[in-house]
This record gives sequence, C-alpha cells and structure tokens, in this order.
Amino acid sequence: MNGPSAVSSLQLQAKVTCPHCWHTFPPEDVLWVSQHPNLLGDARLGAEHQRRFLPTRFSVEGDAIDSQGFECHALACPQCHLSVPRALLELPPLFFSILGAPASGKSYFLAAMTWQMRQSLAQHFSIAFGDADPTSNRGLNEYEELLFLNSQQDQLVAIRKTELQGDLYDTVLFDEQTVSYPRPFVFSVRPLPTHRNFATMARLSRALCLYDNAGEHFLPGQDSVASPVTRHLARSRVLLFLFDPTQDPRFRKACVGRTNDPQMNDRARTMRQETILAEAADRIRRYGGLGQGAQHTAPLVVVVTKYDAWAPLLGLGRLELARALRTNRATGESALDLGLIEQTSAAVRTVLTRLSPEIVSAAEGFARQVLYVPVSALGRGPELDPKTGMLGIRPRDVAPMWAEVPLLYAMCRWMKGLIPYMAPKTPIAAGGQVAAGGEVHSPSAGAPAGYPRVWGDTGT
Repeated sequence: MNGPSAVSSLQLQAKVTCPHCWHTFPPEDVLWVSQHPNLLGDARLGAEHQRRFLPTRFSVEGDAIDSQGFECHALACPQCHLSVPRALLELPPLFFSILGAPASGKSYFLAAMTWQMRQSLAQHFSIAFGDADPTSNRGLNEYEELLFLNSQQDQLVAIRKTELQGDLYDTVLFDEQTVSYPRPFVFSVRPLPTHRNFATMARLSRALCLYDNAGEHFLPGQDSVASPVTRHLARSRVLLFLFDPTQDPRFRKACVGRTNDPQMNDRARTMRQETILAEAADRIRRYGGLGQGAQHTAPLVVVVTKYDAWAPLLGLGRLELARALRTNRATGESALDLGLIEQTSAAVRTVLTRLSPEIVSAAEGFARQVLYVPVSALGRGPELDPKTGMLGIRPRDVAPMWAEVPLLYAMCRWMKGLIPYMAPKTPIAAGGQVAAGGEVHSPSAGAPAGYPRVWGDTGT
C-alpha cells in the first residue's frame, strides 16, 4: 500500500473487505485515487470520477504519486473502484445491517443511535467512536446536525425519506452491466488511554460498517444482480430489525386514549412488517447457503421503535441510559447491566406476543438469539406542520430514549473486551432466545451497590 517508511509503522489486515461490493483482497492490491485534475475518467465509475490506479511511486510519507506527479491520499477497491476508508486496511471490519418496513423510522433511529454513541462511549466506557470516512458519513452527519446541532431550535424539521437510489448508493459499470451498491456509514471504534484494556488497543479496535436501506428494498423481487443492495445482510455480525408499532392496527387500538402521537391515529399506514423480516431471512439463507429450516447464527435485535407512543403498554416510563448502567464504587467504572436489558427484552416480547405474535414467531424462527429493545429516536411524537401537512419535530424537543442500547448491547456481547458488563446468571434463556421463552432475569439493582453479582470486561 505504502512506501517502506510507512509500512513499518502500520499493522495492516491480511485481507481487506470492500464495504461496497464485499470483495476480499490483500492490502497490497488496493488502488489509489488520482489527484491531478487531468486524470479524470475511470473505467468503472465514469468520466466524472478521478482515475484509479495501482502505484509504482510513493512519497516519503508513504502516499502514492499519480502519473502527473501529484500525491494521492484516497484508496479504492480493486474490483468496484469505490472508495475504501483507510481504517478498513488497519482494523478488522464489523458489519451491522439495519432493516425495516418503509416509514419505520430507520433514518431517525440511525441518526439518534450514532449521535448517542459518540457521547456515551466516551463518557461512560472510555471508547472513541468516530467517523472513519467523513465523506461517506456526510449524509448521516447531516441528519445528526439537523436534529441535535440545529440553530433553529423551534423550527419543525424532518429527515428526508431514504430513497431506492441517490446519496446512499453508488453505480459501477462492469462491461455492459450497471450495478448499484449500498454506501455504508463507516466508524472507527478504539479504546481511549483511560480504558482498562488500552494496552491491547490494536486487538480490540474495529471498523464498524452500518447499512441503511430503503424499506422498499426488502420487498419481494427488489434484490437483483444489477441491484444487490441488501447482500450485506449475510455478512453482518448483528442484524437490527425495526418494528414500528404505529403501523400495526392492534397497537393503535391498544393505545387509544393513552397517547397523543398523530402516528397512532386510524389514518396511519398499515403494513405487514413480518413479511419484511421473512424476505430478509430468505435472502440471508440464500446468500449464506443455509437450509430453509436452519436458524441464523448472527444475533437479531428487534428494535421496537417510537417507544414514546406506546410506552403505557410497557409501564416502564421514560427510558434513560442510566437505567441500564451500574457503577463499581471501587474503580468508578461504568458497566452495562445485561440482566436489566434482557429483563426489559422479556417484557417487550410479552407485549409483542399479545399484539403482534407473528413478529415474535418470524424473529425466533429465523435467529437463534433474539433481543427485543424499546427505542424512541426522538423521545416524543412528531407534530403536524399546518403549512405543509407533513410531520416534523422541533430540535429543542428531541430527547432520545435508549437509542444507543441496541448497539451497546451488541458490542458488549459480541465485541469482546470493549465494554464492561454486569452479566445475568443465565444470559441465554430456554429456547435459545435472549431473555425470551418466559424466563425473566432478576434486576441487578438487587445486588449491593458497587458489588455486582457478576462483573466482567470480556478482556481475556
């Protein structure tokens, strides 16, 4: 990849996975993106893109030099020619897929989740969570700024709907075939110097790739050779399926007189959301070579969105992250209370079993490990804009509830050594589900303060 002076200071992955086309290649095969303006025109990407090339000359700093003598800094996949963040050459990748029905709130959830992760990981767990590629993450950063850094605090705002084509997709030409690939959001996750396992930072650090597809992409017949935009599902370490109760008439009926959310009225859209999960399961089985009756080994987190609209059905009130944290008085460390999260999961599962049992059946028939998490990306219901007739939110009112918990739990369970935890005595309940099948874990608040029942850092 680089000249001799740079190679000696870098620890490169033996194999690199392109986050767009998922081609695997050795780091020395990575292409560079030319800098000189005369080098426009790439065989894969078209006339408006800078040419990709395999370099033969490098600067003293280890950057490639293009044919016009300009130093280059950006890297690209040798197969699809799309940009590859440098973090993916140095850090093992973790793929997380977010899926759900149209209008289930994926973009709001993703913006709230990543914003909260930027705050919570550093504040509570001494972990840096940042953009590995600010260019690829630009759209998501704009969502975050719209909701959380907006100077017009009283103005109604709304995130635009995720489209089937557009900023979240890239088009590549293979001979006569045009192929559309999803553009992931890529983050680096690294322990800070105050982290208890900072000495093993190189082993613990990861490049986290998040995929957000339009809900329509999960409708039957939408995946094809020319548009393989959901094939990241089979490669994902964790799947997050968003279930929107406001699209279910049984939830709306149960919430009559108990919520003012306009999304819960009778005119709200209705959709069979289990069909989205069933279609995703079918694709994962096809792409992963699983039998039709086989359960997927990757965990499935069912994120039950818009919690503020249906909270009375659960009876837990407002959900703050602090509820899921415990502090060790001896060290001052925060730990994630897995038992409490799994107990909450069991309570959510009970509500779903009563009102939308087909979602529970589809989820647990597909994955061996299922967690149910209530989340509100905004913390309150939207308002109807009288001028446009559209729903919006005032930035001053945005206060997410548990938006980061699904990812925190996944990192704690399946990214060993990063997040300290308080473990339940029986982390996986009968039937193979996480806190499912009727088993409810005792809340860890019953343990003496500072002396948790089971405390671990998964560091060894």
